[in-house]
Amino acid sequence: MAACDDCFQKFVHPLVHAGMDKNDAFERRYGHHARWDWDDSSSTLTFSDPNQQSVRIHCSVVGTTQGNQWQWSWANNNISPYSKLDMEKVHDFGEANGYEKLTTPFLEADKYTGWEMTAVAEHILDALGAYRFPTDLGYRYLIYRKIEEVGTEAADDLHGAMRGTATIPPDVDLTESTGEIWDAQQ
Repeated sequence: MAACDDCFQKFVHPLVHAGMDKNDAFERRYGHHARWDWDDSSSTLTFSDPNQQSVRIHCSVVGTTQGNQWQWSWANNNISPYSKLDMEKVHDFGEANGYEKLTTPFLEADKYTGWEMTAVAEHILDALGAYRFPTDLGYRYLIYRKIEEVGTEAADDLHGAMRGTATIPPDVDLTESTGEIWDAQQ
């Protein structure tokens, strides 16, 4: 049985405010950064700034908007399974509680829909925060799964560089020695 629209709005409203509180706490702890970068292959969002420590966030994509349409990531075959980790739990929660908006792949959307659906996912999956970024056609909405501090963009930040990430192409065998030696003092 489907829950009424007013019932869903009563459920969602405090979740939106809880999400705003989480994002405010994130900014108090990590600061405001000059730049953000999305890596689709690893589903990570990185906030960076030359004057402060960078932050890398492992995310799940909640969904996207395009025009006046919302699409859940669980229903989008163009989003990798890794990038929509655990989003089927939001769908299952919707089924169990009669919330059709959580089980319908596409919704008519206004400027609040993406944040409302993201707040629900943030609540169900106990996420650490949320973010949206523009795409060529609309917006992509994310929830934070894990947050890491990774250094600064400063040229002399050797500590941050040592904690960085290397992307290894799939055809490279890391178990076979190449004989190369990397010297951090160079």
